[in-house]
Amino acid sequence: MNSANSTTSGLSVGSVIFKSMQSFLKKAARIALHQMGGLAVLRRWHRSEFAVLMFHSFSEADRANVEAICSYISRHFEPVSLSDIVDSIQQGKELPENAIAITIDDGYRNFLLHGHPIFRRYRINTTMYAVTGFSDGRLWLWPDQIEFGLLHTPNEFIRVIVNGEALELPLTNPQDRTESGSLLLESLKTIPNQQRIHFMETFSALCRVEIPPQPPADRSAMSWEDLRAVTEEGVEIGCHTESHPIVSRLTDPIDLDREIRGAKQEMEERLGIPVRHFCYPNGRAIDVGQAAIRCVRESGYDSAVTCTWGLNTLERDRFQIRRTPFDSSVDFRYGIELLAGLHMQQSSAKSDGQ
Repeated sequence: MNSANSTTSGLSVGSVIFKSMQSFLKKAARIALHQMGGLAVLRRWHRSEFAVLMFHSFSEADRANVEAICSYISRHFEPVSLSDIVDSIQQGKELPENAIAITIDDGYRNFLLHGHPIFRRYRINTTMYAVTGFSDGRLWLWPDQIEFGLLHTPNEFIRVIVNGEALELPLTNPQDRTESGSLLLESLKTIPNQQRIHFMETFSALCRVEIPPQPPADRSAMSWEDLRAVTEEGVEIGCHTESHPIVSRLTDPIDLDREIRGAKQEMEERLGIPVRHFCYPNGRAIDVGQAAIRCVRESGYDSAVTCTWGLNTLERDRFQIRRTPFDSSVDFRYGIELLAGLHMQQSSAKSDGQ
């Protein structure tokens, strides 16, 4: 064997050994966390911080998982409402140790069917952020329209131009369609909102698919009647804008005001209650911007949540509250690690916040 081959072979063996060690250490760490009290230590370490969980959608298939998560929360955490948290921030009152609040974005009706009954049974407070145009039936969420179009198109390939950049979107199999949808969504989030609206006006023809005026049943919205009903059962209703734009991409102050202040006013008129809480769509720092934060403050909200991962202290700016992504299908072991404060370093790479 010559020296070059010997070196290559040595590197390959070393790489295998390194990966094996990594795998062993990960397994050992999980054993320590889940079987030797590590999670309890972490909960105690973070006991003075509060968590805000972020859900979106619920399904029949995930009910058992949601039940398990709620059972775990009721045993190891102190569920509080978002208003409790905001009141503590404003008034300097202490929260219970390991306080946790549950938020749900977008206002899908599947929360009413597969989420709300479970949270209510465990006496866990929730805050639902609704999109006024969605609840009105005037629109369905544009990310869902992207998913629908790419799922049903007969095309096996689409080429689009977004912000001067050509995107090549293969659509030959389900995985391609999912990955292409994610790429297109992320690109559309970076452009001015009016450009994104124009693109959506042409999207149906591009896909050769008729986008129906109403979403499929599993993507339908809670109506105003639904929202009024759950408020009577203790759910707080917050605002998630009028049409779910990326607020940092709203170039006209009139549009920004309509999406934030105008949506609040409509919700209060429709529901007959104060709307105290706001949620930034997509919610990463790049998606929010100072103009939107200022508009939220000036519109009379008491809080706003982001999609930046992390726990919070009572010194946190109540208009930039961090959250922990926690959708109903999350792996249970990974989920309770998130609850303990792990994996937050992934915030910049994996913040969801549709």
